[in-house]
Amino acid sequence: MADRSRIQEVQLAVSAKPSEANLPFWRAVLGYAAMADDNGVDPLGHSSVMWAQELDEDKDLRHAMHIDVSVPREFVEARVAAAVAAGGRIVVDKGDGWRVLADASGNKVCVVAWPDGAAETSAD
Repeated sequence: MADRSRIQEVQLAVSAKPSEANLPFWRAVLGYAAMADDNGVDPLGHSSVMWAQELDEDKDLRHAMHIDVSVPREFVEARVAAAVAAGGRIVVDKGDGWRVLADASGNKVCVVAWPDGAAETSAD
């Protein structure tokens, strides 16, 4: 049986105002293909997914990139606790397995539970 505490998915999010988002650039520079209108994927399946997060036109562009880490629901709290113990802080607690953390410089990372409820399935 696979050790669920060892699996995760990491995504790179490029934040930009809608008028400045340039997904074709990011796909080209990373050698990625489109999976949906707002993202790019490694056609070989080796690297992280990247996606564009549209910012409000009035929002200042600061920390224009962040990382999303998805883990099985039962490991979200342990992953967050380890990050806090290592010097991070919780910026937003959205509940339901979704936390936004930041390092001392304010760089953000989202730690979220798998969206498909995989943690609730039996491994018989």
